[in-house]
Amino acid sequence: MGPRRDRAELPADPQLAALEGVRDYCNLLTGFDIKASSKHRRGHHDGCAGFFSGFPFIELPHAENSYSSKFGGPSIDQVAAAAVGAQTFLPSLQLAVSKRVITGEGPTLQYLSHKGPDQPLPPFFNPQEAFAALFESFVPPDDPTKGPRVDILDAVREDVKALKLRVGSADKIRLDAHLASVEQIKKQIETLPPACTLPGMPIETNMDIDGAEPIELVNAAMVDIIIEAFRCDLTRIVSIQFSGSVGYHIFKSLGHAKGHHDMTHDTADNEAVDQCTIKTVECFAVLLNRLKETVEGDGNLLDNSVVILGSDAASGYTHSVFDQPCIVAGRGGGTLRYPAEHYHSPSSENTSDILLACLQSVVPEATEVGATNADGDGYSNTPCAALLA
Repeated sequence: MGPRRDRAELPADPQLAALEGVRDYCNLLTGFDIKASSKHRRGHHDGCAGFFSGFPFIELPHAENSYSSKFGGPSIDQVAAAAVGAQTFLPSLQLAVSKRVITGEGPTLQYLSHKGPDQPLPPFFNPQEAFAALFESFVPPDDPTKGPRVDILDAVREDVKALKLRVGSADKIRLDAHLASVEQIKKQIETLPPACTLPGMPIETNMDIDGAEPIELVNAAMVDIIIEAFRCDLTRIVSIQFSGSVGYHIFKSLGHAKGHHDMTHDTADNEAVDQCTIKTVECFAVLLNRLKETVEGDGNLLDNSVVILGSDAASGYTHSVFDQPCIVAGRGGGTLRYPAEHYHSPSSENTSDILLACLQSVVPEATEVGATNADGDGYSNTPCAALLA
């Protein structure tokens, strides 16, 4: 079953308050190290590539006063997409919320999803463009509760009733049993969830309003798209970059005038940074609550999903990639721990162990993630036991 020590309920932290409605689904993991990194190499680059892929980044040529890199391997979403993506209309979908993304330090910091070292996948920032990519050629399937299937069952029922008038008592008993099974099938069809229907085009386009990014509105629109994509099974793999590494989004709705990255490097702004974290988790909670509210099978989408919330640094002020926190939400179809807990690693476990546990929920045959080389030890073939059901 794995280690049981250092477990506790989710702490009553203001930064996590927005998750109250989905608390049982949110495993909080702390005390892990991004081992796909080298000490004092390059914090943001180490964190982005290491946490989201398990591969140390590859340095690119750059000017003396700058830095540039690319991922050393596929991000974890693309490992999953390579295994299951052929089953859906789109292998994966890449979305983003804040447009204030750094573009001068290579693809590592600019993009969240990567098929490989030279294959970054640009996200959609405009919800309308994301919607078009999913639904422009979409043809709604037939509603399983209407049409030929139910009509045929009705016809069979009438035929059986007519036949009962011409047979003996023993055959009538058998026909009654057959009728009962027909009625049961009809009831099952009639209780199926509604067929996927074409949703309306979102009105949000992610245009600044008086110089401010409408992140709450964009986040909500992107969440709507994710829900419809999953509900219609158009894709099963989605990444959403809420704010980019070295992000310069200004949380103007909180009354701030300074970019988020700059605030993290000013100890006088700690309270403001805390407010930004709370707002970010509130937006994350919008996704989780919508997944929980959406019926799928005998449960909901969150029961059947794996959602990783992570960052490129444990501390923005120091660029540290040790004592890294993250949240893994969802039950992964019953493979992940539920009710959720807070697990603090007593031995600075590898964040790649978290990735492998999550990957195996989607791709059970997966045995490893990441890589080890002179620039870091990101390889893992040991899924995080604390996450497993």
